Amino acid sequence: MASQILGGKLEALSKQFRYFSEKVYPGSSPLYQQLAAKIAEDHEILTLASQARKGELVPNLFFGAIHFLLLQGAKHPLSAFFPSVSHSTSTDGDPYPYFRSFSLENEKRIRPLISSRRVQTNEVQRCACLLPAFGQVARESPKRPLSILDIGASAGLNLLWDRYGYDYGMGRKYADPDSPVQISCTLRGELRPPIPEVLPPVESRVGIDLNPINVRNPEEMLWLRSLVWPENTRRAELLQQAIGLAKQEPPRVVAGDVLDVLPDVLSGLPGDTTICLFHSHTVYQFPQELRDRLSSLIVEYSRNRNLFEVSFEWWRGKDQPLLELSRVHDGHREEEVLAYCNPHGEWLQWTRRDHP
Repeated sequence: MASQILGGKLEALSKQFRYFSEKVYPGSSPLYQQLAAKIAEDHEILTLASQARKGELVPNLFFGAIHFLLLQGAKHPLSAFFPSVSHSTSTDGDPYPYFRSFSLENEKRIRPLISSRRVQTNEVQRCACLLPAFGQVARESPKRPLSILDIGASAGLNLLWDRYGYDYGMGRKYADPDSPVQISCTLRGELRPPIPEVLPPVESRVGIDLNPINVRNPEEMLWLRSLVWPENTRRAELLQQAIGLAKQEPPRVVAGDVLDVLPDVLSGLPGDTTICLFHSHTVYQFPQELRDRLSSLIVEYSRNRNLFEVSFEWWRGKDQPLLELSRVHDGHREEEVLAYCNPHGEWLQWTRRDHP
């Protein structure tokens, strides 16, 4: 019976690695794309990966653990294939034999990492997609500052979106040109998002996370760094710049299950503000039952106080992530798709036609 359960688990895991190889990593991480395809056929490595924490995106978590050990200084020929470690962009040969040997040799170090850590990527570039949505919320609630609440905040770096600078190309620059964090995003399609020339004021900002990450803890920051794919140099640079900024005044992130702590957090927000709750690449990982309970909780809260919900998620069955805005007023939810987006925020295709 136990062997049947394990066999079914490994089969599901194999499909997950194959999916990531075919749909997630192409165009962004050739190394992980190649490795994931081989892992999908490797019973021994799948067995090791199956020790990952339940509910996590196993390919990202498993690769993150390997990357973490290499960034810590683990000596192995595999490091030559990781540009983030070797600082080289060209490596000949098949990396998989080296990856396999490293994984098996370091099994005792990998198991505790994948069984205790979480995929808590704090992708700062996604703020370029969130910004127009926040601007839309502000336009619909004029003369009121925002209270920003991030579900799945990790280290809370995206709570600082209004302290960054943005470049959408063709001279379209917004927010703080002197910020150490400068984010680029390509606009696709004919429609242009109504990005505010002057950012809406933020009176309150708070995040919620099961396991908040401390920006002043070097090991936790190295874990965040390890979750950035090895070829993605610009993503890694943005992360480090945002961490440096956050260290000056770390954002508040409340520890706990969102269903348990959200009501109290919402109740503690200033009364003369517009509540804008948001989440990016977090809720799509929730089981459907948890998603439904979260949605019901938010709708129920709106009977006492209206709020907005900005969602940047890659829902199952969709070809690309969606940027959506929900107006949750008086116990009712009105949902609207604003844009299609690159998973990491590298491009944005606005779809809402009737903006002012």
